[in-house]
Amino acid sequence: MKKTLLMLFAAALLLQGCGKKEKAEAPPPAVTVVKVASGNVTSAMEIIGQLKAYDEVDLVARVQGFLRKISFKEGSVVSKDQPLFEIEQEQYKAQVEAATAALMKVQATYGNAETTYNRQKKLLESDATAKKNYDDAAAAFMEAKAAVMQAEATLATAKLDLSYTDIKAPFDGRIGFYTYSEGNLVGPSSKRLANVVKLDPMRVQFNINEIDLVNLQMDRAKDNAPKKGTMIVLVQFQDGKTYKEEGRISFADNKVNSSTGTILVEALFPNPDQILVPGMYVKVILKDKEQKAALLIPQSSIQESLQGKFVLVVGTDKKVGQRDIKTGIKSGPSIEVTDGLKEGEMVIVEGLQKVKLESAVKPTVDETYTFNKLETQDKK
Repeated sequence: MKKTLLMLFAAALLLQGCGKKEKAEAPPPAVTVVKVASGNVTSAMEIIGQLKAYDEVDLVARVQGFLRKISFKEGSVVSKDQPLFEIEQEQYKAQVEAATAALMKVQATYGNAETTYNRQKKLLESDATAKKNYDDAAAAFMEAKAAVMQAEATLATAKLDLSYTDIKAPFDGRIGFYTYSEGNLVGPSSKRLANVVKLDPMRVQFNINEIDLVNLQMDRAKDNAPKKGTMIVLVQFQDGKTYKEEGRISFADNKVNSSTGTILVEALFPNPDQILVPGMYVKVILKDKEQKAALLIPQSSIQESLQGKFVLVVGTDKKVGQRDIKTGIKSGPSIEVTDGLKEGEMVIVEGLQKVKLESAVKPTVDETYTFNKLETQDKK
């Protein structure tokens, strides 16, 4: 019986020893790593903005009359002073003629009154006429002069009303739909006849926070100096394409919105081909012209805890360690590391779920990883 128990105990020890051997000989998990590398990054901000026309005017009828002629195609490009609408002119031409005739009449009266006044003045100086005759002549002269001034004002008003019958483009731009067709009665109480917008240059408005405002104001100060500022302004469409023309900051509001902590900023963009259209939403990219050297790692390698950001690294002993890091500017799929890593260290990008701290791993360096794949870069 004792012999049997000893044999069973020995067999158990043998099996336990085999299990330890098999466990010790299990291969370390494979992971993919990327080496921390030096590169260049560009600081930038990405903000949603809306395009606005540089100038916009509602064309309205300032005099009443039937709409006689429309001289443009809806949606077409128009030039400054190009005739667009014509309101019937006959009654306004007649008013000009009547005012002209009235002016001529009072001018004749004025001339006669002036002659009489001058004659009475000389006679009075030589005591050859009564003072009353002189006073009457002076009063008639002043009345005639006032009548001329009134007639001139009436004629000017009539001419102005006549000019209002010919509605022209206030600037180079694009005109929209017309509200009334030919033959309709229009006047000062009517709705707008059409809308004209100036599309070159084009404005884009967006809001930035207080911290970014300080940097922007510093750059605008550089722009006012002999040397140009270091900020590039770009717009990107919803399909990801970037507009070919660069813009410039033209305006920042005079106060920060206390409820949002942001301020309204405006940039101007050349728009010679009229690709930019008012009302469009775009991504505004504020980007430094100058690049700076930085240590870069893939963004996919970063993990976060309550204490902050960290990465898992593989040391020279092929064991896993942890590095607490601080990050800076994003650069495509990569990000700047400002503290916690050194150039050449290997950070794990694949297989993170298979490893534990201080455990051995089998690292494979991804030699195909490119740190600056994307042109657009943004600030973290």
